[in-house]
Order: sequence, then structure tokens, then C-alpha cells
Amino acid sequence: MRRLIHTPEGVRDIYGIECDRKRYLERRIEKLLRSYGYQSIETPSFEFFDVFGKDVGTIASRNLYKFFDHEGNTLVLRPDFTPSIARAAAMYFHEEQLPLRLCYHGSVFINNSSYQGRLKESTQMGVELLNDDGPAADAELIALVVSIMQTAGLTEFQVSVGQVDYFDSLVEEAGMDEDTVEELRKLLVIKNRFGAEELISRLGLRKDLEEAFRQIPELFGNREMLERAKKLTENRRARAAVERLEKIADILTEYGCSQYVSYDLSMVSQYSYYTGIIIQAYTYGTGDAVIKGGRYDRLLEKFGKSAPAVGFTTEVDSLLSAIERQNIQLPIADIKTMVLYPERLEKMAVRFANAHRERQMDVACIRSEPGRVLDDYRAFGQRNQFGGIIYFRSEEEVYAINLASGEVSPVDVTPFRD
Repeated sequence: MRRLIHTPEGVRDIYGIECDRKRYLERRIEKLLRSYGYQSIETPSFEFFDVFGKDVGTIASRNLYKFFDHEGNTLVLRPDFTPSIARAAAMYFHEEQLPLRLCYHGSVFINNSSYQGRLKESTQMGVELLNDDGPAADAELIALVVSIMQTAGLTEFQVSVGQVDYFDSLVEEAGMDEDTVEELRKLLVIKNRFGAEELISRLGLRKDLEEAFRQIPELFGNREMLERAKKLTENRRARAAVERLEKIADILTEYGCSQYVSYDLSMVSQYSYYTGIIIQAYTYGTGDAVIKGGRYDRLLEKFGKSAPAVGFTTEVDSLLSAIERQNIQLPIADIKTMVLYPERLEKMAVRFANAHRERQMDVACIRSEPGRVLDDYRAFGQRNQFGGIIYFRSEEEVYAINLASGEVSPVDVTPFRD
């Protein structure tokens, strides 16, 4: 039987400097989330199928990885963190009524078509803010999205903010059937203005309502656009949605990040559980949003807790890809030290390494092999992110070799001798 040495389609190994960059970025993001007062939560990689079922409004069933346990229950690999967090919050924080901030980090699994060019396992980091239905909570998350993009070293990016209530209220007023709404959503997702106009013209809507729908694909831009959107309709719910965005915009001014935020009332999401704002952050080097989220005030009800909530997730792999394509250098240094020694000096080398680990240094002990020369270990160190070598040539001759500059200097190892 032929030995398998590659991964299945849609998943990949990450190692070396790429893995170090990813871990560095994850640590920076986690520190940022903590600075806003978020506490960590972990949920299982797989859950019961109902957690991600159709009535929850998450990924389509055909794109889920499903399997069975010994009792015959249908289980699903987690495709989306938000329903998992909602389920856990309903269990462990059922009685909590004050604002609750949770953050998470892990893999999600979506069985995409191979033609979509997306990984089937990806890493996400995100937050959920529960028990707070105010515009300040929405603004906090938008400001946090901006901070994540800046923490990643990005300077050219845009955070688009939509409001599903605007579209939904007009749909309700027009009395559209479900199929028509879905078709219109798909046209808006791909920004097909002409297709949307053709569809709307066939519906025989009231003139002012028809004009509002015709304008939706053009309702994107800065705060001034919001005033124009309000004038298009007398629908109280639609106007309230815009007024909430205006309040959010005022708060974002205080965060000092308004220049990165635009508003798009044609924005829709594949997740039907969103009830208010939708957030999508874009930058160069990736075709899809690297951060996605929104408000979902009714999702927790499906798990037994009535509570408003808003959250977002960061697509860590996509963010790293964008950073690489923009030639942004994360400050990852080759700071590991190789302690290279012959077998006869092993005890001395181990004592030396332990003493330096106690000083918070990263040290790897490597015993030199017969037939190998120092240049072999130099090359190995450069391939594997070592910054330098402590070379035990003899008990009296020990040298520090800087692998970047080639500089060699003697090292006093008297305290480590027998």
C-alpha cells in the first residue's frame, strides 16, 4: 500500500516562520481583546447537529461535516463559532443580566466546493458581547475591528457597516414572498444593480417603495449617505435603523476611527440570524472580508436565554495572507539559541542550557554527530530560525556564533565546569 504523505484537499500544514507569524499575530490579537475586557471561552470542535440546524440560520447543511456517535446522534464539526457561544452562554450564564464579554480562538470546518479555492479548515478569533442592546456596544465592536486591523500592521483597509433592519423593513412593507426576497438578496450580494432593478420593476410596488428599493444598491458611503437613506422612506423601522447607525457614527468619532468606517445599506449576510448591524472588514490582498460579524438579538432564544448580542470573527489565515501580499513584516526574530556540543561535554552543555532557560532564553541542545562539520549546523540553524550557536569545541574553548552576521566571540563557561 502506498504511504500517504500529503493532507486531504482543503487543509494544510503550517510550519516554520509562517507558523511563528501566525502565533505572533494570534498573541497580539488576544492581548488586544483582553484590553477591552473580554474573557476567554472554549467550546467543543463538534456539537449536536441542531446547534447549527436550518432554524438557527447558519451554514447550509450540505456544507457541514456530519457524522454519528455510538448512540446514533448526528454530530457536526463546528462551522461557525457564534451558535456554539450562544449555546454555551445559555447554559452557563443563563441568569446573568449585565453585559458579558467573551472571546474565543479555534478552528472551524466548512465543506466548501473545491472550486471555491477556500480552505475547509481555518482559524478564527472573535468576540461576543452579550446582554447589551445599545449602539455603544455596536460601536465598541466596530472600533475593536479597526484596532485588530491596525494591530496586524495594516494601514489601507475599510470597515463596512450595514443594517439588516433597513432592507428587512422595506421587504416586509412590500409583502415580498420568500423566494423573491432570496433572489433579491443574491443580486445585492454581488452588487448587480441592473438585475435588482429588473426584479423590482416586475413587482408592481408603490412608486415610493419601488424607488427606495432601486436606490438600495447605491446606499453606501460616509455618514452623509445616511441622511439620504432616511429621506427615501417613511417606514418607521427603516428610519430607526438609519438613526441607530447615526448614533454609532457619533460614538466612533470618540474612538477616533471614523475615517476607516463606511456604511452600506445594501450589505447582506449568508447568516440569517443577524438582526441589526453587519460588519465586514476588507483590505488589499484578499477577495473576501477578513473580519465579519453583526448583531443577533434573537439567536440565544433558540438555546433558552433571551438576550441581545453582537459579535464578530477574525479570519486569521485570510488576514495573514493579506499581510504577506502587502509585504508587511511582522517582528518575528530568530532568537532561539543552539547549544552545540560533543558527547563528552553533554553534562556541561545541559547545565549551561538550563541556566539560560531560567533567564527566559529559548535554548535547544544538539549533540554534534561524527562526520558532520560546523557548517552543517550553521545551515541547519539558518533553516530552522536559530539566531545563534553556542559551540562547545572543548571544555576550555566555547564560542558564540551569530548566524545573521557571522560574528564569533568567546564565551566564559567556567561556572558550568565540573
